[in-house]
Amino acid sequence: MKKLIAVILCFVTLFSLFVPVYASGITTYSNNINTTSTVFAITSTGKATVTSNYTGKSGLVTKATIKTKIQKRFGLIWITVDCGEWTDTSTNTSYSVSHTLQLLKSGTYRAHVEFKIEGTGGSPDEITKNIEKTYTKP
Repeated sequence: MKKLIAVILCFVTLFSLFVPVYASGITTYSNNINTTSTVFAITSTGKATVTSNYTGKSGLVTKATIKTKIQKRFGLIWITVDCGEWTDTSTNTSYSVSHTLQLLKSGTYRAHVEFKIEGTGGSPDEITKNIEKTYTKP
């Protein structure tokens, strides 16, 4: 009888390793923010534009900081391009900001945006977004 129970437990343990797990129903919890978004676009002439915005929870936002960088990939690392870094702050519940930069060389670029939303809802929400685009100079 003990052997039978041991064999059954072995099979249950073995087959439980192959059960797929789905995480599509997971939602992240935030203290002070409802949504953040970032759009990164590069025109055919090399004009790069990063537009970011957030919508905070009503009455909770006390300070928001948005750090934006346009970076170029060099091998495995990303380096911020000259004049491609901005820091914006707001105390509004909702805020939108846009920055533009003329790219000089072809390559893979990304917008690296860090949101830090402070408020009375608890610890600051810190959200990072990275969006990559490729530019080929004509």
